[in-house]
Amino acid sequence: MIRHLLHRLIVSAVRLIAAGIALLVLLELSFCVFGGSDDHVWMPESYGPVPPELAPRPLDWLELMSERSVATGRVLLLAIPGILLVGYAWGILGARLRRFHAARLLAAPFAAFACVPGFWFVGLVAIYSYFHWQRPGFANDLVVERGPDLLTWWHASVVALPAMAAGIAWQIRAVSTVLEREAGSQWVRGLSVAGFDNEEIYYGNVLRRATPAFAALFDRNFPALLGGLAVLESAFRYPGMGALLVDSVKSGSYSGILLSSLAMTAFATLATLLRELVSPPLPNP
Repeated sequence: MIRHLLHRLIVSAVRLIAAGIALLVLLELSFCVFGGSDDHVWMPESYGPVPPELAPRPLDWLELMSERSVATGRVLLLAIPGILLVGYAWGILGARLRRFHAARLLAAPFAAFACVPGFWFVGLVAIYSYFHWQRPGFANDLVVERGPDLLTWWHASVVALPAMAAGIAWQIRAVSTVLEREAGSQWVRGLSVAGFDNEEIYYGNVLRRATPAFAALFDRNFPALLGGLAVLESAFRYPGMGALLVDSVKSGSYSGILLSSLAMTAFATLATLLRELVSPPLPNP
């Protein structure tokens, strides 16, 4: 167990290092080779303090990254449980009712909301914010002085809702596909011919045998979720890690691009590490 844990930790560290090197190469190509900038990634003066456009008040990079990580963490804390609970539950139900194409029907509302109505939702919130708070985005000047800070969690939930919808749609289809493939195996037909009840076959055999396969789907949509947050946080003007990445690209801040990208990579790497430690290994074919 300890050996397996150390092995996965080393692999995760290698992934982060490789991501850092790839980011440096991408920065050099984007800003210097194609953009014609004289600030190369190996020059210390290319990196500096936090630009004023990235922080509303004077902060160092550690403080800024801490605040932005906590903000994005709130969004993930709301989105991920919803994706897993609804995605797995409805995926199992969709596979059970596969003759009615239930998986597609159950996933369709979430996919539709994520594709089009989600952006309308962004616009409606921005319009409401403008007319009631005289500014687009969130009322970041409001501070909760007494009681629980529900305003902060409301901001996070507004960003998490469109992101969660897209993740749920993908999770339903992925889980149902795994179960439908297992339900179509020859041994299932043999149990049916032998007189076993369909409910017993599905929940007592198919679901149990497919558990390692769809447990491995835990982190598959996590990179796409983080990529979606870069768009959603910017659209909602939510002060998270995705918005920091977009703002850093706009301002040409090498430090902001590198640190925010590595932080989002660390989120994805941590999810992969948890999946590798918790889920049982898939049997060799």
